[in-house]
Amino acid sequence: MSMVQRLPATMLVDLPNWVGDQMMAMPALNRLVEGNYGGETVLHTRPPMARFLSAVFPQTRVIASPCKSSPFSSARKLREGGRRFEIGITLRNAARGKILTRLCARWCAGSRGEGAEVLLSAPFGVDRGRHQVHDTDSVLAILGLEAADPSWRPVLPGDVRGEGEAALRRIGMNGQRTIGLAPSAARGETKRWPVRFFGELAARLRARGRESVILIGPGEEVIAEELRRAAQYELPVVGTDMDIAGLAATAVGLRVLVGNDSGPMQLAVSLGTPVVAIFGPTDRGRTAPRGSGHRVVFSTTGCGDCMRNISVDEVEAAIIDLDQWDRNSAW
Repeated sequence: MSMVQRLPATMLVDLPNWVGDQMMAMPALNRLVEGNYGGETVLHTRPPMARFLSAVFPQTRVIASPCKSSPFSSARKLREGGRRFEIGITLRNAARGKILTRLCARWCAGSRGEGAEVLLSAPFGVDRGRHQVHDTDSVLAILGLEAADPSWRPVLPGDVRGEGEAALRRIGMNGQRTIGLAPSAARGETKRWPVRFFGELAARLRARGRESVILIGPGEEVIAEELRRAAQYELPVVGTDMDIAGLAATAVGLRVLVGNDSGPMQLAVSLGTPVVAIFGPTDRGRTAPRGSGHRVVFSTTGCGDCMRNISVDEVEAAIIDLDQWDRNSAW
């Protein structure tokens, strides 16, 4: 098949599984959606992400499949009436995404490895020396599109944004003065700053007159309770009954979000909320917050237990430095 493809076309974009990876793919996705103006773009994602994508890209159609769905069952859902897309692009590195794209599209592209050389029309390399936001630049070039713009931000419609404002009001929070604490992180404890440290940080912020709210996802209530115990007061919690659109609407109104290298942190960065990101074993060059309005705190020692080597003092200082509240006597 030809390595040169033309837009507009019928195009399927298969998105990554993890929220953080999806957020870092948003600038490239925006290039694809805008570049396919006049064509048909279908986005394939996980159920919690579907409403967010529909809100940000209303010109597309969003189809969701549960995590770990068989690529064959997902392909049946996507190929209505037996049709095939002219172009299929998977932004997942896993073989499942490449099999799905091969089943659904005449011309398909994805990152090298995991069977890509056999399954895909255009396997493309990923430069792991650059930020992850640029992982799909080479396939954008094949399609005649400019590289991803790291500064691009999704815009939430007013009705969705209002959900976050209402959620904070219900728990007595003023979003413009509230600090979000996102203590969770998928894919293992090694990426998590100890929850007791988050609790100590919350207690210190309270002593400074600052409100905090815990941002977690469904099924993470145990983490919130542990944080509350460490803080020694009843911190409010949001997120347990929210999809990604609801969490985004809450995060966008916060003063600052403090979190691990995680989905909530990347979500806040994408929406323009200032972030204090706490990094352990993951590569900061690949996934650090983009732009100048953020702070990154990391351990300078070996990473066998590096997250515990990052002190509460360091994170508190990063919050103060980020917003310069100390200079304005706002604390």
